Amino acid sequence: ISSWSHCCEDRTVILDDLADHLATAVPTIGLIVKGTMPATPHVCLSLMEYGGSAPDLGFGMQGIKHEHASVQLMTRGAPDDYDEPRTRIESAFQALSKIQGLTINGVFYLLVKPKQSPYLFARDDSKRVRFVVNFSVDKEPS
Repeated sequence: ISSWSHCCEDRTVILDDLADHLATAVPTIGLIVKGTMPATPHVCLSLMEYGGSAPDLGFGMQGIKHEHASVQLMTRGAPDDYDEPRTRIESAFQALSKIQGLTINGVFYLLVKPKQSPYLFARDDSKRVRFVVNFSVDKEPS
C-alpha cells in the first residue's frame, strides 16, 4: 500500500504533486516522504527540492510564465539489501520521466526530465543502501 507523509505542515506544491503522481503511477512504491530522509523506517523514498534555474518571464504577460525547479529522489532499503531500493528507484525514475504536458492537482507540468540515471549514492552506518536520481521540473507557477 502506498502512503506518503509530510515533514512540514504547509503544502509544498511540487513535492506534494510528484508524491501524488508516484503513489498513483506506482502503487507498490511504499512510503514517500518529502523534504527529509528520516532515520526510520528503513525502507522509504524521499523527495527533496533544491535550486533550479531561473524562471521564464512571459512576453505579453506580467510575471513568471514557467518555473524550472530541481527535485532529488532518494530511495533507501533494509540493511544489506541492494536490489529492492534499486528496483524501487528505477520504477519511480520511469514514472516521473513520463510526465510531459500533464496537469497534477491543478498545476500544469510541461516536463519532468531526469538529469541522469539512478545511481548508488551511499551506504549509511546501518548498512542501508541509498540510491539517488535528480530531475529538472518545468511547470507553470502554482
